[in-house]
Amino acid sequence: MMLSFGEAFSTETPASAEGELGIPRITLRHLVYFAAAARNESALRAAEELNVSPPAISGAIACLEQILGQKLFIRRHARGLLLTDSGHHLLLEARDVIGRVHEIEAIRTNKSRQVRSLSFGCLGDIAPNLIPPLVRSFQAHYPQVDIRWQTACHAELKQRLEDGVLDVIIVLDFELSPAFQSNLLQNTPAQCVLPREHRLANGPVSLKALEKEPFIMLDIPSTRDYFLSVFGDLGLQPNVAHRAPSADMVRSLVANGFGYSLLNFCTPDRRNIVYQPIDGDIRPSHLVAVRQYRRRASKISDDFVDHARTIALESNLCGTIQ
Repeated sequence: MMLSFGEAFSTETPASAEGELGIPRITLRHLVYFAAAARNESALRAAEELNVSPPAISGAIACLEQILGQKLFIRRHARGLLLTDSGHHLLLEARDVIGRVHEIEAIRTNKSRQVRSLSFGCLGDIAPNLIPPLVRSFQAHYPQVDIRWQTACHAELKQRLEDGVLDVIIVLDFELSPAFQSNLLQNTPAQCVLPREHRLANGPVSLKALEKEPFIMLDIPSTRDYFLSVFGDLGLQPNVAHRAPSADMVRSLVANGFGYSLLNFCTPDRRNIVYQPIDGDIRPSHLVAVRQYRRRASKISDDFVDHARTIALESNLCGTIQ
């Protein structure tokens, strides 16, 4: 009698048992079921996604926990499953193993149309200029890949990458962990943002000449610290008059004469402002695509980063110096 996908999986064999040839006790099915439960935060929803029974999902999780001797989920009544720290670490490994098996299947069986997925995150301030052309270009080359994206600030994106929620993040190279691998997409030097009618709007800017004027701070963690370091490197202290939560708000305040600012990303669609380079030796910054060193980079991931580099350069995210 042919067994269904769910029925074929059983945890009746003792977790301590191991084949004479050293066959791993953790199976691919364990990992697939576990990853689905983590993705859905529910054994029931994972079972529906994989078309198996909920006990098959629960049994796989219990078996993994018994083999590893660690709790993988916190069970929350009526609120689903929450990964523990051990669960987060295992999810990273599980996704790597599952992805590698999918690649082997695609190569060996020539399944060029096999659906794959990739999740990436991008800084919110550059997302409108980068995400649409990047997703459109990538999907044109890889229509079989289900690509998903989200936007957030540096800290949130780095945490989601570390948790295994995202495969790639596109951020500035501020305070990156040694556990992260980064690939340069574009140089993003800090530029001075001035009202078009400002006396210094026609060439490279000395921040010393602006030190007493009202400065509009882009008040985002990491980014804020970087801009303060630009002044610090020059032995200066800005006169912070306004704090803005987004680059678009910064540009609006500058355009309306509230002061000047510094930005790494410059858009040509805002009237009444100009971007000028800064005189002096200041700390550089770069737009990078970041992945985890501990996760094996897939061909899809590598190709995505290559696309991101091309689109970043074509989109001229640093803007045109006017």
